[in-house]
Amino acid sequence: MAFFDWIKRLIEPKPRRRHPQPASPTRRLPSVPTTHAEPAVMPPQPPIAPRPPKPQVQPQPAPLGPAATLVVRLVDEHDRPLQPALVLTGHQGESVHYHFPEITGYALLRIIGFTQDFISEYGLTTVIYRRRLGQPVIAYLVDFDSGRLLELPQIHRGGLATTYTLTPPNISGYHIFQAQGPQRGQFTDKPAMVVYYYRRDAWQMVQRVHQYVFLQADHQVYDEPAGRAYTYQFPADSLWRLFMVVTLTNGTVWYNFGGNQWLSAEQTVRRDHQYAQPALPPVSRWQPEPFDRMGTVDYVPGSAVSIYREPYGETAGQVDHGDPLDVRGRIVDDQQLVWYQIGPEAYINARYVRLTPIATL
Repeated sequence: MAFFDWIKRLIEPKPRRRHPQPASPTRRLPSVPTTHAEPAVMPPQPPIAPRPPKPQVQPQPAPLGPAATLVVRLVDEHDRPLQPALVLTGHQGESVHYHFPEITGYALLRIIGFTQDFISEYGLTTVIYRRRLGQPVIAYLVDFDSGRLLELPQIHRGGLATTYTLTPPNISGYHIFQAQGPQRGQFTDKPAMVVYYYRRDAWQMVQRVHQYVFLQADHQVYDEPAGRAYTYQFPADSLWRLFMVVTLTNGTVWYNFGGNQWLSAEQTVRRDHQYAQPALPPVSRWQPEPFDRMGTVDYVPGSAVSIYREPYGETAGQVDHGDPLDVRGRIVDDQQLVWYQIGPEAYINARYVRLTPIATL
C-alpha cells in the first residue's frame, strides 16, 4: 500500500504553498517506471452547419421632389439679350449644375436671382454683363500755322466694338482748317489719334516762303499780325529772312521773321536771294497762264474784297461785291490756291470770283 500511496501523491497535484522551500540539492527522487496515460476518447460531434449570411439592406433613394425649371437670361446693362437664355430642368431640392458663359467683349457685372438649388417650380436668374471699354480715341486741337496746342487733348472712350463719331469743337477766334485721323469708326483694343488743325478767323490766306525782305523804313515788331508791339524795331535798309506771309481779312499783309516776330509788309521789298540788290525793282516770279473769262465778285453783299499787285503781295485796292470782272489769266500756287489776274498788276483770289457760264450752242 505504501507503493500505491506514493504513486497517488506523485500524480495528484500538491497544494500550493505560500512560501515554498527550495528542494535540497542532495535529495533525489526514487526512480519509478515510466507509464503513459491513455487519452480519453471523446464521442464524435455532429458537423456544425454554416450560418447563412445576413441579407444586406439596400439604401432606399430619397423621393424626388416636384419637377422644377430654371431660366437663366444673359443680358447687357440695358436688358438686351446677348445670347439665348439657358433653360435648366430638374427637381425641387436638387442642386443646379451650370456655369456662366464667357461672352467676347463683355465682363460679368452682377447676378439677379442667383440660386444653387431648384427651389420652386419655375425660377428666373438674370446674369448682367457690361461691355468692356475699348482703347481711347484722343483728339488734339492744333493751330495749323504755329503748331501750338490750342486746348488740352480731348479723350473719347466707349465700349469695345461700339461706334463713335467725332466733330471738331468750336474754338473762339479760329475755324477748322484740316483734320487728320479716323473721325468715325469703332473703339478697338488699340488707341487712335485725331488731329484737328485750326486757322485764325482773321487770317484769310497764309503762304510759307523761303525769301528775304528788304526794309525801306524802320518797322515796329509785333507778337502776331496786328498784335501787341514789342519795345524794339527793325531798322531801315536791313535785309531779313522771311518765313511766312499772312493776308488778313481786312487786306493787310504781314511778314513773319521767325517765332513770334511779325511786321507789316508796308515799305518793304521782297527778294528771292539775300544778295539781291535792294535798289533794283522786284521781278515777279508769277507767270499767269492765259485764261479769258468774264465773272463777278462773289464776296459779302455790301462789302468789298482786296485785290493784290501779285499773289500774296501788296494790296492794289478793293472791289465791291457784285462788280464785273474781266479775267485775263490764272495762277495756281504751291498750296493749290487759284488766283485770277484781272489787270496788269491786279490779282484776286478765285474763291471770291463767280465765273460767268460759257454759253453753249
